[in-house]
Amino acid sequence: MRDLRYGVHYMFSNRNEVTHNRTERTRTGYALMQSRQLTVTDNTSDHDQNYGLLMNYITYSTLKNNFVTAVQPGSGDGVHISGAEGKALFIYNSLFNTLSGNQFEHSALGIHLTAGSEDNRIYHNSFIGNQQQVKYVAIRYQEWSHEGKGNYWSDYLGWDRNSDGVGDVPYEPNDNVDRLLWIYPQVRLLMHSPSIELLRLVQRAFPVVKYPGVQDSFPLMRPVSNAANPAKGRSE
Repeated sequence: MRDLRYGVHYMFSNRNEVTHNRTERTRTGYALMQSRQLTVTDNTSDHDQNYGLLMNYITYSTLKNNFVTAVQPGSGDGVHISGAEGKALFIYNSLFNTLSGNQFEHSALGIHLTAGSEDNRIYHNSFIGNQQQVKYVAIRYQEWSHEGKGNYWSDYLGWDRNSDGVGDVPYEPNDNVDRLLWIYPQVRLLMHSPSIELLRLVQRAFPVVKYPGVQDSFPLMRPVSNAANPAKGRSE
């Protein structure tokens, strides 16, 4: 499915299976909305715009072994559309879902989680080369691992001293400076300024105030093989 508004659009469609599809250059690859008990496996989103996978009011569903690459920011009349920053995965008010074995890569934003989407199981996925890996504005603690296995993050700077394939230091994608930038977008003008870098340095050195957020306590040291990616073997 190429050059369309939606590749796949589900609404009020329960207990369905979406498998082995490919979308290219659509405005949203897979828009899954107001549905429950979906099984979404082995699909590919390639150079879609706005969103690769969008979950809106999705519950009790499984997304596994999907491959999303190079999602582009949405634009109108040459101006970027607010909220459509090129999200590989957008989860809005979706609960009790399992996301495993997926690969989200080379997009403006790897995963944006918002509006109460907090009781999902997210593990064994690969986030590779996204400009920003995670956006989670709320302050409820989120653990993204399961039974000692987390996700692979290409920007993880920890180490693995016992060579078991799992990082020894948790991965925390967002800090207080990120939240400041989300709450006050005008501050983005100073994104790469010495003042913002100084704030990050001070926060790392003196973490006096640390808000709850996303944490992967068992980050993987290598990407997970993905079934929908033709360059890799089938996920275990």
